[in-house]
Amino acid sequence: MQAHSLPYLMQSRSILCISAISCFYPSERLEDDPRNVWFEAATVVAVPPPLEISTGSVLKSAFVGGLASALSTSLMHPIDSMKTRLQASTLSLPDLISKLPQIGLQGLYRGSIPAILGQFSSHGLRTGIFEASKLVLINIAPTLPEIQVQSVASFCSTVLGTAVRIPCEVLKQRLQAGIFNNVGDAIVGTMRQDGLKGFFRGTGAILCREVPLYVAGMCLYTEAKKAAQHVLDKELEPWETVAVGALSGGLAAIITTPFDVLKTRMMTAPPGTPVSMQMIIFSILQNEGPLGLFKGAIPRFFWVAPLGAMNFAGYELAKKAMIKEE
Repeated sequence: MQAHSLPYLMQSRSILCISAISCFYPSERLEDDPRNVWFEAATVVAVPPPLEISTGSVLKSAFVGGLASALSTSLMHPIDSMKTRLQASTLSLPDLISKLPQIGLQGLYRGSIPAILGQFSSHGLRTGIFEASKLVLINIAPTLPEIQVQSVASFCSTVLGTAVRIPCEVLKQRLQAGIFNNVGDAIVGTMRQDGLKGFFRGTGAILCREVPLYVAGMCLYTEAKKAAQHVLDKELEPWETVAVGALSGGLAAIITTPFDVLKTRMMTAPPGTPVSMQMIIFSILQNEGPLGLFKGAIPRFFWVAPLGAMNFAGYELAKKAMIKEE
């Protein structure tokens, strides 16, 4: 192409663009000032085509997310049991460690069935809603910053996903604390003593814990991964991605420990006893001091860090592998 023809082509393209815009332009504005169409043509912003929400992709994301969470929960359940026993009693961590031979591995795995089922269903639902929410937000607000998209999607998915898990969480914690001996006894006993509402005891506390945990965890993971990629100037290796996920989950766990303590105390309170978050906060501050709200923070960090590695990083890696196979 000759150099002198370039201005001609650019001029022709501008004329075509202006002609196309003028077809949709109000005639009264053209009559007022024809120059308006030149301004509109120069300031047109291209809008990206809407992203299609694939049902198959969302279902796959939900399955992978639920499976990753269930697997990590089954592996880390003993540490969760230690955390629950600490928070539900006056024991210190050294006291609990000295009692481990007496408790045994079977005792540490009490409540694992409702825990695994609850995590699979709730995290699967959470992951599916998270992916769908992101696509919806990108379509309706394409200029929204990614961090805001992640936060809103995490909030919506966590609230809905957690609602499914609360009954399983109540059963799990009552089994871990030794209130009941097996799942059947826990279901019958909770229903008999507290009614249907007993399965949703501690809902406020668990939502106050879960929403900040997953919103903060997902945002920490996303931003930490970007920072690591920027520092290393390369795509992260799988083990580096897992390490970022673990650290993000662990830090988010420590931040939300007070709500976890409140949730444990509410769910393991004697059946039939009226409890509230305000009553428990006052009792802890009066009898144990402010540090009582962070009871079990150390085992909680080591319990949630692997969950963060598998739920955040493991899910992302598994999703990439599934997409690559297709």
